[in-house]
Amino acid sequence: MRTPYFLKHHFLKLQMTISFSLLMLLFGLNLAAAQEATRIDVYEFGLYELGPPLGEYAPPNMGYRHETVSDIQHLETTRIVPGRIGVSFGLRYRVQGNGVGFAVPLMVVLKFPPQGLYSHEYRDTLYVDETETIETLGEDSYSGITFDEQWEIEPGIWTFEFWSGETKLGEEQFEVITPPVS
Repeated sequence: MRTPYFLKHHFLKLQMTISFSLLMLLFGLNLAAAQEATRIDVYEFGLYELGPPLGEYAPPNMGYRHETVSDIQHLETTRIVPGRIGVSFGLRYRVQGNGVGFAVPLMVVLKFPPQGLYSHEYRDTLYVDETETIETLGEDSYSGITFDEQWEIEPGIWTFEFWSGETKLGEEQFEVITPPVS
């Protein structure tokens, strides 16, 4: 008994639709995996000289500003930071994942020394600063601090943490030291 043409055609069309759907599902899963950050590669850290700010990329946290900067110049590789007005420190890194050029969310967590930073303006102490950013896989990025005001300078360990969702991608620490008072 021969299968009627319309049934063969319908079955072939159904087969092609299922194959195409499976292909798109696999392609979609590959794209989703490619857009996931898996680690950060720190390639430079220490003291920097920065050009003028280009604007804020996130709202301030109790007066602690989040600005995009230009003309980032590495001055010295060190983890010891002098606590003085005008000193900038931080790190340059690349967010890595399963691809290059994809935009991925990144949480940068800055943990201050245990005593925190006391803001006289807000009459409160800041212990941690969390900033959500969008980074591009494989491109150069910078996270850092510039001491603009005296209240921002606290001696101790300052920690930068980088998170993708619930996954910690990396951490870098610096020790801020203040000159002895005479």
